[in-house]
Amino acid sequence: MKQSRNNQITKVSIVGIGANAVIATFKVIVGLLSNSVAVLLDAVNNVSDALSSAITILGVKLAGRKPNSKHPFGYGRVEYFSAILVAGIIFAAGVSSMIESVKAIIHPEQTSFTWVSVMVIIVTIAGKLILGSYFKVRGKALNSDALVASGLEASYDAMLSAATLLGAAVSMIWSISIDGYIGVIISAFIIKTGIETLLDPLGKVVGNRVQGELATAIKSKVNEVPGVLGAYDLILHDYGPDTAIGSIHIEVADTTPSYQIQKICRRVSGLIYSEFKAVVTVGIYVSNNTNPEVKAMRDDIRQMAMTQDGVQQMHGFFVDDEEIAFDIVVSFDHDAPAICHWLEEQITLKYPGRKVSITVDTNYSGK
Repeated sequence: MKQSRNNQITKVSIVGIGANAVIATFKVIVGLLSNSVAVLLDAVNNVSDALSSAITILGVKLAGRKPNSKHPFGYGRVEYFSAILVAGIIFAAGVSSMIESVKAIIHPEQTSFTWVSVMVIIVTIAGKLILGSYFKVRGKALNSDALVASGLEASYDAMLSAATLLGAAVSMIWSISIDGYIGVIISAFIIKTGIETLLDPLGKVVGNRVQGELATAIKSKVNEVPGVLGAYDLILHDYGPDTAIGSIHIEVADTTPSYQIQKICRRVSGLIYSEFKAVVTVGIYVSNNTNPEVKAMRDDIRQMAMTQDGVQQMHGFFVDDEEIAFDIVVSFDHDAPAICHWLEEQITLKYPGRKVSITVDTNYSGK
């Protein structure tokens, strides 16, 4: 499955290299004949696009290596590093283009476009629009950040070539050179694309929160498993496209036999893998709220907790003769220790004689 995906990404990237090479050649010819800095810079941008596709191919090949004792989680994150490198190339090309464009504004030279060169620019715009759409569709289908980024960049290139076409029209009709100014606009868009291309893979390497929709879908599926009273504390670490490893806690009744708990855990982990392609370890919260008195205590303490700003959830409640224990989820921008201290005081006053143990969970999944 993964090998097939890698092969398809490689084929799409090869198409991109060929298309960008052809488009860049046309633009270099037009730029030299018309003495247009903007067109030549646009050609350089196409060369960087071809280089980006080559890096994407290399990244996919390296990411496809099998796990080993040194890297047991595999090499999937190499794809994200290749996307970061592509973003760096785009950004550097934009800065270089900006410098040359400013020079063209300070020392302008008259351009000499012809109808032939204009037609070539129009053809390259059409080619970039088609290539951009192709990259984006295939990138989303193959879950490839690098391909999606290349598609966005190609779409930007089409718009920027349209700006170059505007400069050609102005030059041909009024004999005014706005080449350098258009070059600045093109460079700004290239720099912007480089920054935007960088953010998504960089976020995945640093560690993004699990998407809310995905977290909701996983927990909803887990809650459908017989014997599961609740699903909490979902954590997923991204080790490359379609490769996630993490953990989840489920709540079960304290009357559930241990052999049944094992069956439930295996079913939960198998369900998450089959439905969401994620490998998870399943932790257990034992709930004893079948006792009416315990249930009333739990509801009362939950009401106390939820009155505090920043408390998003309470779960894992368990009580015996010695201890009252539960977990709370506190938002990142609130003082969790202060909230816990207040809760401990209130619970001790109302339910004396037991130790109060509160664990603060981090909201890794956003739901």
